[in-house]
Amino acid sequence: MIAISIPDELVENIRQSVNIVDVVSPYVALKKQGRNLFGRCPWHEERTPSFSVNEEKQIFHCFSCGRGGNAFTFLMEKEELSFPQAVAKVASMTGIELDSTYTVSSDEKRQISQHQRDLLALYDEATKFYHYLLVNAEIGDDALQYLHQRGLDDTTIDAYMLGYAPEGDALYNYFNEKKVDYQLMRESELFIVWDDGTLHDRFLDRILFTIRNREGAPIAFSGRRMSNDTTIAKYMNSPESALFDKSEELFNFDLAKTTIKKSKVVILFEGFMDVIAAFQAGIHNGVASMGTSLTKTQVRRLGQSAEEINIAYDADTAGQAATYRAIDLINKNSSLKIKIINIPDGQDPDEYLRSQGIDALREVLTRNLKDPVEFNLNYLRKDYDLSNQSDIFNYIEQVLPALAQVKEPLVRQTYMQQLATEFNVSSSGLEEQLRNLMMQQQVSRQTENTRVKDNYVPILETPNLVEKPVLSQVEQAEQILLTWMLKHQDAWLKVTSRLDFHFVDVVYETLFMLADGYKQKNQIQEIDNWADFMDFVKEPDLVRVLSQLDQIDDAMMQELDQVDEYIGVLLNRAPLEEKIKQKQRELLEAKQVNNEVLATQLSFEVLSLLREKQAAQSNQQ
Repeated sequence: MIAISIPDELVENIRQSVNIVDVVSPYVALKKQGRNLFGRCPWHEERTPSFSVNEEKQIFHCFSCGRGGNAFTFLMEKEELSFPQAVAKVASMTGIELDSTYTVSSDEKRQISQHQRDLLALYDEATKFYHYLLVNAEIGDDALQYLHQRGLDDTTIDAYMLGYAPEGDALYNYFNEKKVDYQLMRESELFIVWDDGTLHDRFLDRILFTIRNREGAPIAFSGRRMSNDTTIAKYMNSPESALFDKSEELFNFDLAKTTIKKSKVVILFEGFMDVIAAFQAGIHNGVASMGTSLTKTQVRRLGQSAEEINIAYDADTAGQAATYRAIDLINKNSSLKIKIINIPDGQDPDEYLRSQGIDALREVLTRNLKDPVEFNLNYLRKDYDLSNQSDIFNYIEQVLPALAQVKEPLVRQTYMQQLATEFNVSSSGLEEQLRNLMMQQQVSRQTENTRVKDNYVPILETPNLVEKPVLSQVEQAEQILLTWMLKHQDAWLKVTSRLDFHFVDVVYETLFMLADGYKQKNQIQEIDNWADFMDFVKEPDLVRVLSQLDQIDDAMMQELDQVDEYIGVLLNRAPLEEKIKQKQRELLEAKQVNNEVLATQLSFEVLSLLREKQAAQSNQQ
């Protein structure tokens, strides 16, 4: 039976039948403080409670990590449920029975179509077929022997359902004999379509690593060639399909997620064999991205289950560059603590297992950890001759953004002092540059900001012990203006009467368009039921922004004339700030290619634009 959408009226009835406090309490110990209840956020480690639940509005918000939403959103993020599943879980808590057409079976975590189920069944059958050829058929003997030589035992090979794809069209012939539908096989990406329309096996003479979704269902393969022909790619992955999006999936997450949630630590490896080697050594919290292309989606998924991430990429040039990129991506998109695993002798985890044994690998993966700042400082050194004064300044310019991401003031100060001492530069000058960089980085974290930079007014009832980021004046104007429009029809009409108006940031423009659709659908002028609007929006990142907007004090939305001032900020100042950013990017590029003449010219242009911005700010005050 195919699941269908739950009617909006039923969703609202279910939401109103439960108290969000009852949904959150099993996960968070809440204590009343003023109008709200506070506790420690379930998604990250913290000493001071920053997780707030507003019982009156039936929404939650974390002032530290920025997560927020209603009861459904909480369960979606905490339990990795789809929206229908979260609704069904709340319904079961309140005794409301849902028709089976609205839900998916207990062994399925996400709502899927019948076509996707057919594809999943096809991949499951292909996995079993390839595994059988590896472990039971003579044709797979060489591949099985290779895996044994790599140190894998039969239990591990079975656990990961490794397989072997021989030459020829073995899989196609197998499915053809079973009379599998041609169109289904064609859409599966298990086969290559020739010009004459015939299907042929995609993977030939390759050991296959099975890629599974978070529920453990096979959805793709990565094949390692067996031949020594270097004209053939060493590894080949399945193309993206209706089942497989490489930006979302993590190898081994289905097997590792329980250990990750329990230990709150995840190890990020570069290769599938590294993950499997660690598993065989008793390390069951390892995952790998598809190659070294770690994505924001993958980082955010890991951040839902873990509090710490240990990166164990290879020690070669590509692996170290990938580690540097991963540190930056993780810092910008999560609150995960980062550590770098340093494997001796430049070996990768798989090689170290074969040369040193299981106990040695386990020791390295759990104890041989390096601070990410130390890694970045050492990594960036390779590009500079630090006996040259010009290179010293260029090196420091590259290092400071890495230091700006360090959350602990004492750690920042220690490294700053080391730089000042080693290169005989002013520590106060370095600190000033660092403060500017930290300000810029905070402004860029759009969905995690909870207070404003200029003319700051406290907007919510929360402990003062949580350090909050700041917003630029442009985004401050966007947040207040959109909130004003959602809550008050006179502001909505005043803004929408301007044909030239648009929000600068796509997040707020998207929420504006969704709000327009929501108001038309419900025949309302103002949005006073934010929990219901969050159900309408659904997208977790947008719901988080909404939860922040709802915290803005109504005192900031009193004088209607101020609407024009906010519009002016967006239409006049935003283009200037974007021009400054563009010139700063051009300046950085000029410095990277050592074009000193262009760099000098661009420096003057940036300075001129900054003075123009300062003058505009002075005129408004």
